[in-house]
Amino acid sequence: MPEAALFGPALIAAGLPLLGFALLGRDHPIARSLGALVATIALLRYLTWRWTESLPEDQALAGQIWAVGFLVIESLGGASSLFGFMFLTRSRDRRAEADAGEHTASPDTPVDIFICTYNEGYPILERTIAAAVAVAHRDLRVWVLDDGARDWVRALAAEMGARYVCRVKGTHAKAGNVNNGLAHALASDRPPEFVLLLDADFTAHANILARTLPLFREADVGIVQTPQHFFNPDPIQSNLLSTRSWPDEQRYFFNVLLPAKDAWGAAFCCGTSAVFRVEALRQAGGMAVETVTEDMLTTFKLAEHGWRTVFLNERLSLGLAPEGLGEFVTQRARWCLGALQQVYTRWSFAGVGYVSPINRLSCLDGVLYWTATFISRLLALAAPAVFWWTGASCMTATNDDLVFWFLPNFVACLIFMGTLSRRMIVPLLTDVTQLVCAVPIARTVGLWLVRPFGHPFKVTDKGATRNGIVVHWSMLAPFALIAVATILGMAFAMSPWSSLRGEQSLGVNVTWSFYNLVVLALGIAACVELPRPRAEERFPTNEVAVILSADGARHPCRLSDISLVGAALRDAPEALVLGARATLLLDDGSTALPFEVARRGQGGALGLRFQLEATRRRALIARLHGGRYANEVEEADLRASFGGALRRLFG
Repeated sequence: MPEAALFGPALIAAGLPLLGFALLGRDHPIARSLGALVATIALLRYLTWRWTESLPEDQALAGQIWAVGFLVIESLGGASSLFGFMFLTRSRDRRAEADAGEHTASPDTPVDIFICTYNEGYPILERTIAAAVAVAHRDLRVWVLDDGARDWVRALAAEMGARYVCRVKGTHAKAGNVNNGLAHALASDRPPEFVLLLDADFTAHANILARTLPLFREADVGIVQTPQHFFNPDPIQSNLLSTRSWPDEQRYFFNVLLPAKDAWGAAFCCGTSAVFRVEALRQAGGMAVETVTEDMLTTFKLAEHGWRTVFLNERLSLGLAPEGLGEFVTQRARWCLGALQQVYTRWSFAGVGYVSPINRLSCLDGVLYWTATFISRLLALAAPAVFWWTGASCMTATNDDLVFWFLPNFVACLIFMGTLSRRMIVPLLTDVTQLVCAVPIARTVGLWLVRPFGHPFKVTDKGATRNGIVVHWSMLAPFALIAVATILGMAFAMSPWSSLRGEQSLGVNVTWSFYNLVVLALGIAACVELPRPRAEERFPTNEVAVILSADGARHPCRLSDISLVGAALRDAPEALVLGARATLLLDDGSTALPFEVARRGQGGALGLRFQLEATRRRALIARLHGGRYANEVEEADLRASFGGALRRLFG
């Protein structure tokens, strides 16, 4: 086939969406629809070729079963992608609605904040309670819902002005804890009209109620969900040296997908940082307890009673992302199990409960994502090794076939998803984020098929520091085995006595193998955690401050970053030597932070160690987590991200 004809479909698949986005803009509905249409056609074209022309026909029975099974899983993963393309044709931004109604939201509306805790330590709970009691609302109560019945938590809540409720050996995990807290709040002398739900490691911004309550003007809104943002990097970012260049793994879901689902009427509760209308919860009998993830199911449960969930895509809280890879994977496996358990409830995509057609599709999309996407990823990694060692191929194709049939699908999806996500979805790095979870999620899917319920609820551990390198051998081993099998198998197949020489699919498997080896190398690197000894994350800033010396002199300076335990300054006075003590004044002197000089650098650079009693410490918590600071990457820097990954591999 002439080269122009060979690359023609890929050029069309790339050119049409690029032209649409260039002429109309990234968020224009027509540009989004054009990109989705091109990606859909390219994917269906590829899958049609896979089923009609590329399926091997002359293999042994075991080889044929492998090829057909691979294609079935690949097709199910493709179906999940098609749902994603459909949802992404729309997007809704409700910030203007919040702006329009912000002045009409009554500060006298009774609102309660529920902080759900199980095993979190003192620093985490102190941080969350301090930010909660600082939320701007006149009629506000803060409740600490303790599933651990700990005396020190009771004392901390009382000290900080929060109410305390505990359970002993309570059922239904977080959902049961919330329902128990709601019963106490409703039985009090001032029942709430709305409840803001926070996990114990999430801090609310001061204006979260001022921004969310206006969206309840429509009488059928039962839940206003806000996005989850994080003030620390997730373990994938840290382990691949991309904490300042690559957005965290949840940014695509909250910044791109959930606004799109909201536009279709398919937004759903995500647990924390959501505001509930109490009447909606009361009518539905509280939060759903039928699965290990109460959030999405609660949306469906409330919908049966006529209540909608809407999404306000605005950073109104900050949370603590899982700090270790083990915790990261455990959390994803629990989400997977909860989504799959929903299949057995009345609110599944084929359930008897009242579920709108679009929510049925959304639920089916979730099931396909968890069951097919990750397993397909594992099969794709293993396929070349299976070919090298057994001769069984999952496709009969040449590299030219891949260019003609697969490449258009690849580039159309990459351009569409990459543009809408601000390059959060790219080959290799996105592959790694799914790869590290693939084996545990595949195991979870298998357990679900055998025994859907009865699994223990695993809480994500938070607040740990890691002073040394941690190698997750159980996660690393499958990737290492596949890599070794691929390398040795390919080397043997290249030898003169190999029976695979001359096979039609030889070239495809060579190309496939090299791509897989890069992904596997990054996956192995991601399974080796680097030290993260700092207990408190630093927030970058560029604000002006004043140093008040012991002799009363005032020296202007500028902050580089600040945390709960210290700060870094520029342009500090030379008189402040190592060990000197003074006071840092922020907000025109209204915030005073006593400190000791912990580090002295060149050019006036100074490292401070704060010396704060409880009152000042908690005031600083409210300042740091009240909305003025952020510590995340909003748009990917591909050059820096890949550079970090390469340094991780070869540095």
